[in-house]
Amino acid sequence: MKHIKKLHLVVLCLLFSLQFCQAQILNQKVSMNFHNITLNEAIKKIKSTYAVNFSFSPDQIDVNQKVSLNVKNATLDQALHQLFIPTPITYRAVGNQIVLKKGKAPSSLPTSGVKSISPKPVVKSDTTKKITAVKDTSNKDLSLQVKPLEVHATDSAQAIRELDLSYNKEMTELNTTYLHKKDSVSAASFSNKMKLKQSLKKAKYALAAEYKQIKDSIMYSKKFKTPADSNGLKTDADQMLHDNFQFTGVYPLGTHMETSGLYRNDISLNLLPGYNGAVSGFEFGCVGNIVRKEVQGCQIAGVTNIVGEYTRGAQVAGVVNVCSQEVIGSQVAGVVNVAGGSISGGQIAGAVNIGTEQLDGVQIAGGVNQHNGTINGGQIGFINHARKINGFQFGLINVSDTINGIPVGLVSISKNGYGRIETYYSETTQANMLIKTGVKGFYNIFQFGGNFTPDNYRWTFGYGFGSTIQMSKRSTISFDVLAMHINENEAFTDKLNEQGQLRIMLGLNLSKRVSLFAGPTFNTMFSQYQNADATIGSQMIPEKSIVYKQTFKDNSGKDIYNPYWIGFNAGIRF
Repeated sequence: MKHIKKLHLVVLCLLFSLQFCQAQILNQKVSMNFHNITLNEAIKKIKSTYAVNFSFSPDQIDVNQKVSLNVKNATLDQALHQLFIPTPITYRAVGNQIVLKKGKAPSSLPTSGVKSISPKPVVKSDTTKKITAVKDTSNKDLSLQVKPLEVHATDSAQAIRELDLSYNKEMTELNTTYLHKKDSVSAASFSNKMKLKQSLKKAKYALAAEYKQIKDSIMYSKKFKTPADSNGLKTDADQMLHDNFQFTGVYPLGTHMETSGLYRNDISLNLLPGYNGAVSGFEFGCVGNIVRKEVQGCQIAGVTNIVGEYTRGAQVAGVVNVCSQEVIGSQVAGVVNVAGGSISGGQIAGAVNIGTEQLDGVQIAGGVNQHNGTINGGQIGFINHARKINGFQFGLINVSDTINGIPVGLVSISKNGYGRIETYYSETTQANMLIKTGVKGFYNIFQFGGNFTPDNYRWTFGYGFGSTIQMSKRSTISFDVLAMHINENEAFTDKLNEQGQLRIMLGLNLSKRVSLFAGPTFNTMFSQYQNADATIGSQMIPEKSIVYKQTFKDNSGKDIYNPYWIGFNAGIRF
């Protein structure tokens, strides 16, 4: 109990420290003076002077607009407020960054100091938006209210999940409120009903706009790039040109010829391999699509899709999808998917999926799933490997460094999971060994056993699965299910001679690595083994242990001996 209290105190201290650090970002003192320069240059000056990182979506923020600022020994919060007064830009502190988004800026600087960050690292819409349909003096309850959307996480993949949950919750509340108010004005005029419905539409529109601004600012903004080099030349980002449509036969024979890499296209069609600067909509290629920067939308190719930066949407290819940075959406390929950054969504491939950073979703492959980062979700494939799993693995072979969940397969190995070797005695085979691999909640079992006498010998091998429950610091209880093949007086018995077993074992830890266990077993056998005296059925079972037995015939009319008995196991576990 003392340790739990200490842990609670540590967590509270960490949360307080995180909140304090984030508040410090906007509260630090700054002095700046510049006149009529671009917003891009202003951001660069602030970043280089005060080590402040900015995050924003270039689709929302015009970094070429002119700004001016003259403050001395003011907080960063006050300086940013003054900087953005003439612009439609608002800002929020998220983690260790300042997130910029499009929105109506306040008209004057507060005189009592600005607190634009909540105690937690939360992204909120700037104010609660109250959408009034039409002024109606007869009924003042016809307006619907939009609450702020919130995001607490600083990690981009986790942030987008929280934002989605907040958005869905608020949209549900809007619909519920609308239905309630609709019922309350059911006796009123038709005009009131229409006003309420119009108010709902406006509220939903405002909520959707707020959702898009926050999502774009947090998830898809690019890292800050220097606006100009030492020679005053424009950077790559400044050279991107917008076009609604482009067509390429085979690069460079297309709409934009050799300059294709400088264009951001809404729609791109490629007969053979095509090349673009960026895509903001839809791209289709009969053979392949190559995009130098990002894709925001859907990309479909007969053979391969290659993206130089991030993908927001979907990549679908007959053979290979490659994205150098994060994927927010999905990759679907006939053979291979590769993502060089985090994934929020899924990868589906006929053969291989490869990921490197965090995955929030599922990898599904007909062959191999390989992920070098953390998976919050699962893997389904013939062979699955991940560094850390918070979820599940389902496949023939599952391998991980750490798993917080369940691996289901023929072989499951976790470096920091559950691995045990048991040697024990049973009433049928006196020398036995079990190998258990997986996690405590679900592990695979490989069984070997035997007994040897001058008159006869038997040996067994089997497979099963089980689960162990920690009852106290030194005691456990395990439930194991095994299926074993019995070989009698020969290297391998090719007749039906199978044993099924349920083991319930109580364990006592002698040390960190050694424990004793014992408990009952519940057994059955299906045997067509013929003994030396011509009787059917294995005779390895002590007759006194049998509680019920029967003989029945299979489809070919041959006898099958089927006894049931209660046994006992005891041994040592390493």
